[in-house]
Amino acid sequence: MVFCESQWAGGWVNFEAYLYSSDPYIRRCWADAEAAAKGMPAFSQGIRNFWQRACSTVHEENPVRLAGWQVEAAEPGLWIRWLGEGGKSLGRALYLPPEIVPKGLEGKENFLFRAEGAPEGWPFSWLLAMAPMPGRQERHAGGLLSHLHFQFSSQRERLFRDGRLCQPAWYATMCDGSGTLLEQCNIIRALHRLPLWEALSSPPAPWADGR
Repeated sequence: MVFCESQWAGGWVNFEAYLYSSDPYIRRCWADAEAAAKGMPAFSQGIRNFWQRACSTVHEENPVRLAGWQVEAAEPGLWIRWLGEGGKSLGRALYLPPEIVPKGLEGKENFLFRAEGAPEGWPFSWLLAMAPMPGRQERHAGGLLSHLHFQFSSQRERLFRDGRLCQPAWYATMCDGSGTLLEQCNIIRALHRLPLWEALSSPPAPWADGR
């Protein structure tokens, strides 16, 4: 696995924004996903409830839901500004080229970053992340919006210990912030193996429960 700064640079949006969105097209995608997953034990309490637990960026070290990242290539490394709700800065740090973790999220190779000079107890001192997938440029050729799974903590040992993830079910997720509404919808649809939309050509049907 090769670390490529250019694939990270730019704006990223926390996938939780999709989960809590009031946009009617996004809501229709979640309704379709709920219908497709009906009867699946993993989603017995609802699709969105499942992802709200898996993707939450609020925990004991960080009381604020993330809005996203603003990333600049440092060559080598990355400058990452962590953004809270409303775009408020939660801090910015330099993350040098990372260590490679053999079995991280999804059992695949992950990057493990450390923030240079971070204050003690800062919740973003360590960042475990998959490489962006697909490459950010692929959306221009009809590919899915680039996205990645990640975890963060003030301490390395809270993420990865004895060759294993401490929280293997935690899948916080960032999506390319330059994505259109159609591309955002298709991330949800692809995640649940639903047919992708070619366009937002007609008003979406309301949710079955009337919300």
